Amino acid sequence: MTALDARSRLLCAVFVSVAVAVCRAWPAIFLGLSLGLCSLALGGRDWGRLARRALLVNVFFLGIVATVPLAAPGAPLFSAWGLSFSREGLWAALSITARGNAIFLLFWGLVRPIGVPKLGAALSTLGVPERLCLILALTFRYLELMRHEWDRLFIAARLRGFVPKTSLKAWRTYALLLALLFVRALDKASAIHQAMLCRGFDGRFKSLGGLRWRAVDTFLGAVSLVAIAFLVRLESA
Repeated sequence: MTALDARSRLLCAVFVSVAVAVCRAWPAIFLGLSLGLCSLALGGRDWGRLARRALLVNVFFLGIVATVPLAAPGAPLFSAWGLSFSREGLWAALSITARGNAIFLLFWGLVRPIGVPKLGAALSTLGVPERLCLILALTFRYLELMRHEWDRLFIAARLRGFVPKTSLKAWRTYALLLALLFVRALDKASAIHQAMLCRGFDGRFKSLGGLRWRAVDTFLGAVSLVAIAFLVRLESA
């Protein structure tokens, strides 16, 4: 649903995620996971990329599941090498994992479809300082430019006989490539800044697409408020 306004997507994702994050009761956590899965209907059909990102996220949570039960007190499930794996710690780690996945799914479905320029414009209209919005947009843009520049430098080095390995000569070549990358990035940034000033840039990015709040955005906000109310109800039950 690309017709949704970026502000409604962002607000709903943030408020529902905060409500999910503070939940401790499993019924509320399961509802949060369900909301995350439902939000995927608003985020396109890039299932392969979603699966890869979810795998990376859960590698981190796997470390939590492996370590928190060792540090949390409680009834031991089993002991080995003088370490006790507690039942309470395991449930706490699983709760953190479930809530983390719910928040990940909410942001993937609601916030990921927003382009960075529109996200910056939405944050600006919501009262976020202009300088922070500017930093967000420029960081996203220049990371992509620096990646392309690094690819060009690396290909040029390979064409001149550079072989990637762990020798001292290879590390010196990497250091030289990195220095060249930053020098070229500085020159490109200065040229682009002068071009922006010539085009009347006044310190603010103006979105050409604009932001427009529609009835569907109000409906999404109402659904989010109902969902938060259910989360609160299940948590206090």
